[in-house]
Amino acid sequence: MTLPENDAMCSRVTLEQRHYILTSIMDISLLRNSEAQIRYLARHDVLTGLPNRTALNEELSQIAAQRMYRPETYALFLLNLNDFNYINDTYGYQAGDAILCEFGQRLRNEVGISGIVSRIGGDEFSIILRDSPTSEMTHNLALEILVMMRQPFTLTRANPLITLSFGIVMFGAENITAGEIMRRGNTALLEAKQRGKNVFSFYSELLDASTVSKRIMVKALAESLSREGDLTCVYQPILRSRDEKVVCVEALARWNHGVLGAVSPVQFIALAEETGLVIQLGEIVLRQACRDIKPFNQLNLAINVSAVQLGEPDFGARIQALLAEEGFPTSRLELELTETSVMNANSTSLSHLMELRKLGVKISLDDFGTGYSSLSLLKDISVDSVKIDRSFVQYVTEVNDTAAIVTAVSQLGNKMHLNVIAEGVENQLQKSFLVSAGCSHLQGYLFSRPVPVDVLKTLLGAEMDILASS
Repeated sequence: MTLPENDAMCSRVTLEQRHYILTSIMDISLLRNSEAQIRYLARHDVLTGLPNRTALNEELSQIAAQRMYRPETYALFLLNLNDFNYINDTYGYQAGDAILCEFGQRLRNEVGISGIVSRIGGDEFSIILRDSPTSEMTHNLALEILVMMRQPFTLTRANPLITLSFGIVMFGAENITAGEIMRRGNTALLEAKQRGKNVFSFYSELLDASTVSKRIMVKALAESLSREGDLTCVYQPILRSRDEKVVCVEALARWNHGVLGAVSPVQFIALAEETGLVIQLGEIVLRQACRDIKPFNQLNLAINVSAVQLGEPDFGARIQALLAEEGFPTSRLELELTETSVMNANSTSLSHLMELRKLGVKISLDDFGTGYSSLSLLKDISVDSVKIDRSFVQYVTEVNDTAAIVTAVSQLGNKMHLNVIAEGVENQLQKSFLVSAGCSHLQGYLFSRPVPVDVLKTLLGAEMDILASS
């Protein structure tokens, strides 16, 4: 058998006129196990073990994406335990946690194998009903849940203090996004809360003129994109761990409309992606950010790139042209992309990223650990940084598995000469652990909330050498 002289896995050697094959084997089972733990913790609630909001959003996105070839009917329940702070204050937080776990288990018993139960917030849960439920079946389940709530919980047997409100939305073959499904569910939930306790409400267009309001908002956003002043940028610092020096800021878009007022970024960015306006929005934000941050010597600028932008055939050329027009150094720009957007990108998009990287633009994987690829993606594409998702940072001092994973990812990133950025740092305990674990950079409310550029200048003070032109 003849082997190539320089095989990737083995090589041929000759000793004392005898031929041998030298093989190198690496055990990656630990990395694979860590990757599996990362995926699990990113999609599951630590307290109840139920899927979390990330898992719910992914499930809704998959359902929305497959509606063209699997036009099945689904139902989404959004459930909220009323006045749960009273339970925590009366019985204590440990009792409150036990009730949340018991409530989650009760929902699972009610739903069985026909649906998915998730905990998406402190006292918020959701159910996705599959297998084409009818309105009657959905209504019957809602009644069964209300009957279940009449049974006192283990820690409140003296009287049934806990009440529930929930909204229901039916959806199927219609052209609807995951964000719109959630919006409709929240609209129905709000209606139920307004009607009283232990009440549920089905979504209907009578609850809100969704089509009209959406059309109004799209028009307003399009107008704001062509008008100066409505869309602005705020900046959240990223600090280097070893000396807590601000080395980068992340630019975040804000929209303040004359009539609609301040619109949530979650709402208008999702709308921009759905309508294609995110291309223009992205260019406006990048241009404004370049102008704001250019005067700060050596300060890098991180900006988010959506999957829609990355999919544009001239994405790379647009970035290069804009940087050239604004005179912003390519070496100071960092593009933040989610793992999912990179994994779903076509070869043209990936080639644009590599071309930009050759010019000095840095590539960062945002929300690391919440996508499908995690550790394996790092060996497939060239990146400069990974951002450990805030869902890990939140529990890093409370859950041993989370702490071990953050440490493993940090050490792996350091060995691969990557910047490891921990986002969502909110207290000194988290900061101390993350620094000791090997995170090279930190970002979060502990250091600064997102602020306008004039406030950023004040925060940086003498730390940054600001050009006279600023």
